[in-house]
Amino acid sequence: MATTYEYLSRRKADLEVRMAEAQKRALAPFEAELRAICLALGAIERAGLSEDRIAGESASFANPAPSRRGRRSRSIGDMILMALQHGGAGLSATDIALQLERRWNRSLPATAITLELQHLEADGAVTRGPAGWTRTAETVDPDHPEDSNVAQVA
Repeated sequence: MATTYEYLSRRKADLEVRMAEAQKRALAPFEAELRAICLALGAIERAGLSEDRIAGESASFANPAPSRRGRRSRSIGDMILMALQHGGAGLSATDIALQLERRWNRSLPATAITLELQHLEADGAVTRGPAGWTRTAETVDPDHPEDSNVAQVA
């Protein structure tokens, strides 16, 4: 009958062997690629190509530069204009803040929105009325640039 100490010793040895085997299996694909890269670098060096001679050469097989993915980043003014476009008759700064929070997950204080609304009002993009802030008809939606002709006709 085996003692607890003997059992744990055998188990430890078994785990060490299994860990070494797992490491070999995990490293195998990387070691193969590393050997291939070393062979390619050696061939380039033996051919006498230096770094300055091949610096302008682009690697056609390499991954292209990462492109921006996801949503387009918008300014606060653009988001406010879009919220006002879909807002109806007029919205207060707090209503606009709620819409920005819901639609773009951007929490902005009402004072920051009020300041941006004042800048937009100075640019003629929005007007302040008794019902709240409204978008003027002359502004162009940043999502629909083809609407610029409609604003000129009206």
